[in-house]
Amino acid sequence: MRFHLFDKIIQFDPGKSGVAIKNITVAEEFFIKHYDRSPLMPEPLIIEALAQTGGWTVAVTTQFRFVAILVRIDKARFLKPVRPGDQLILKTTILSINENGSLIEGTAEVNGEPVAHVERIMYGNSPVPNHLKDSIKTGYIYRSGGLLDREGNLIQ
Repeated sequence: MRFHLFDKIIQFDPGKSGVAIKNITVAEEFFIKHYDRSPLMPEPLIIEALAQTGGWTVAVTTQFRFVAILVRIDKARFLKPVRPGDQLILKTTILSINENGSLIEGTAEVNGEPVAHVERIMYGNSPVPNHLKDSIKTGYIYRSGGLLDREGNLIQ
């Protein structure tokens, strides 16, 4: 099973930050046979949503030369539950980035209130082989919410 845990990117500042949204519905696959009477988004999936948003930010910042492979999460805090009907805003900030890896800070919010915060999301940056670049770029463009053109360039 593969979860795409953000619906689209709504803001992107190359080399600095990315913001995505995830509309939480009761039809999410992770709710099936889980928390029948009071469904809650599992906290590890909130972290994964932040990690995916940060990974998108790294890949686009590096112009698809690298994909970010999640290595470690440090100092995660969960403040409020996330339920069906919520719109999760996923905010990531690049703390550092180089050929070997990236460091991101992430905050998830609902209605302007923080629901989770990760002080450090660490990635290993993996070079993208030339024969895979186009297919990877296509997937990232699709998830960009219109922020990237068909070539993967930021629309100003």
